Amino acid sequence: MGKGSGEIEPLPLCSMKDGDEVAGAVRIKAMSDTPYSIRPVDTFDQPVLWEILYEALWDPPTGPRRPKSVLSHPLIAAYVQDWGSQHTDLGFLAISRDGSVAGGILSRLLLPPLEGGAFYDVATPQLGIALFPTFQNQGIGTSLFTRHLAAAAGRFPRISLGVHPENHVAIKLYKKFGFHQFAVGHGGYLNMVKDLEQHTQRGTAREEGQV
Repeated sequence: MGKGSGEIEPLPLCSMKDGDEVAGAVRIKAMSDTPYSIRPVDTFDQPVLWEILYEALWDPPTGPRRPKSVLSHPLIAAYVQDWGSQHTDLGFLAISRDGSVAGGILSRLLLPPLEGGAFYDVATPQLGIALFPTFQNQGIGTSLFTRHLAAAAGRFPRISLGVHPENHVAIKLYKKFGFHQFAVGHGGYLNMVKDLEQHTQRGTAREEGQV
């Protein structure tokens, strides 16, 4: 999203700097070998979702962060407000050993007039991901993506996102997971989409030993 332009642009994802299943959670290892767990977002997580949304509103490090008051704009609030009120809401949180939230990944189907900045079609949810600064550069973003896409495949035909053109690390991660650009949004933001049907087919092929 641009600053000072008065326009609401695609939700750019947070800067990404580059497990065993236990009781429904995926355990991953950080660089310090500290275990984390990943669990689904619940309605009681609403307060931290606002913090994740703000962190996801990536601004270039050469400039100031936008004010938190931007979260009250209807086109921004639509990404997390009343989480769980839509049956298509899908999200996961990464939880550190001490119980604090390391970050999260969220997707929601956004329809006109609050269609969001990376709108593809009425069947495609829009995704956002953010890690709080102390938890970046530990592989957690990759694990969140892996968990989310596995859950989204079979439920949705595809998933879209918007990313700041200067967020090169994030763009590299999204391409790694099979996202490709389908449009340029306001302020030059890159709108990207991933075909989840192909994601499902690749997963099935792996299970059958074909790849």
